[in-house]
Amino acid sequence: MLGNKYYKDDMIYITKLTRNVLILLGVWPPYDRRRTTGEKVWKYFLFTICNILLYCVLISGAMYWLIEKGARLRVRTMPLLVFGIVTCGKYGNLMLHEKDIRRCLKHIEEDYRFVTSAKARDTMIEFAKIGIRLVTLCAVFTYSSVVSFRLILPFAKGKIVTAENITIRPLPCSAYFYIFDVQISPAYELIFAIQVLSGMVTFLITTGSCGLTAICVMHACGQMTILMNLMRNLVEEQWQENWEVDMKLARLVEHQIRIRSFLQLVENTVQQVCVIELLGCTANVCILGYLIIKEWENSNSLAIFSYFSVLMCMMVDMFMFCYTGEQLTVQADEVAKTSCVLEWYRLLDKNARAIVLVIIISNLPAKITAGKIVDLSLRTYGDIVKTAFTYFNMLLKIAG
Repeated sequence: MLGNKYYKDDMIYITKLTRNVLILLGVWPPYDRRRTTGEKVWKYFLFTICNILLYCVLISGAMYWLIEKGARLRVRTMPLLVFGIVTCGKYGNLMLHEKDIRRCLKHIEEDYRFVTSAKARDTMIEFAKIGIRLVTLCAVFTYSSVVSFRLILPFAKGKIVTAENITIRPLPCSAYFYIFDVQISPAYELIFAIQVLSGMVTFLITTGSCGLTAICVMHACGQMTILMNLMRNLVEEQWQENWEVDMKLARLVEHQIRIRSFLQLVENTVQQVCVIELLGCTANVCILGYLIIKEWENSNSLAIFSYFSVLMCMMVDMFMFCYTGEQLTVQADEVAKTSCVLEWYRLLDKNARAIVLVIIISNLPAKITAGKIVDLSLRTYGDIVKTAFTYFNMLLKIAG
């Protein structure tokens, strides 16, 4: 199989959900051509609309937090502020790294286009399917949390009548506006719609960033499996011609260098998104745990359900990033083990000496980090959860 004539269909298949999400955000770049003028205008239009929706909720929520004097009400507002800052940070980072995203997608497309065997293509598709499942799981949890927090919870609270006989209609997110009274129609309906749409933008950004990371890292895992097959194939035939060995060795080295360069590109593209996600989710997990305890004391089952769905969304988001990083580390360890048990003594002396460099490079760690601070792994996930619950206990004792 010299080349893959179905590479365009393969790219559409492995990126379908993430592509549709990032297109709605104006982030998905055309990796096989330049943007047209119309596409550039549409991109900046989407970017402007999404930022207006995000910052409208974030700024009004920050004003409410500053004006409100009650400690418990401020704690209730904190998850919204933290999540808003995290979402704006991730969206801005995706926009700034559009060129890197294009390079990652172009690299993946070339791997599918010039794959040399049906077995290698099947390996790449299998790992891509894992990424698709991860993105789908993230989308389901994120969408359910947005619906429960921005739609179910406000309607569950119902209208509140104060002692002065003033009816207060709840909003999905706490907000304060100097210019107008948000309780008067049609201002209330407009702000309500803006906050719901802002929640949908948040859903798109979270799903898109998770999907982009999963696509790139799972593709690297597939390439490492192909690399292991190349290593085994190098020495499997004892009486093969010298030119065949040289050709296989050259292809092996080229493939290994290509994987390393791709991982460095992926690291530069997603490391800021990862650290923003992990820090924000860690802070929100401890605050949401506190809110769930307080709603449990008040026997507010609908509020508990809404907060719990958001908490599960945070936990799943962190798990997605850490799981993809763990898969990369596991595959890198398998590559290192395979290189160390190669039957190099079957090769000629010059080829045996050349394989030493392959073994050295194979034993270098391959991992994705969150801002070059921590590695993405299941161990890191466990440490984050323990840290979040430690701060949750502190918050519970301080706030009471």
